[in-house]
Amino acid sequence: MEYLITYGWAVLIMLVVVGVLFYLGIFNPRTIAACSFQTPGFTCYAYKIASFAGNTTTNTSGLILDLGQATGHDIKILGINCTAMESWTVTDFNASGYPANMPVSINNSIVSTGSHKMINGTSTTPSTIPCYKLDGSMLVTSDVLSYYKGKIYIHYVDTDTNFDHKVIGDLSGKIE
Repeated sequence: MEYLITYGWAVLIMLVVVGVLFYLGIFNPRTIAACSFQTPGFTCYAYKIASFAGNTTTNTSGLILDLGQATGHDIKILGINCTAMESWTVTDFNASGYPANMPVSINNSIVSTGSHKMINGTSTTPSTIPCYKLDGSMLVTSDVLSYYKGKIYIHYVDTDTNFDHKVIGDLSGKIE
């Protein structure tokens, strides 16, 4: 009898500890929000994976990106792609390939070295850049509060050398 009571108390204490850990959320990992580029000189000065963000005509969610660059030369953005897919082609960057009602105005945006700039829209009226899921469909309003992990592909030209470059970044976070 003494044996059962001793181990019974130990089991009860273990159950209480596990219950407290569940209550504190230890077993619910938080989602990590991150935005980084593989090429030195590029940073996500600020970003948000947003729903609408003033883009009410399209009913889409997407990326709001304030891009910082310190490559030593001014750059001209030719295109951008936000996708969960691992592969891409240059044609994906074509801003005119977005639906007509999407206010994507990234073509020929110039970002001075040592500065940052909103890639689509302005800081007071940002517009979303469409982001694509693994199945090829765009993020929509119903994806709010879900977790998104993908890549940012930026196609740009160095304005001093006129060399064409492509840069890849990683993006993750909760859709707000």
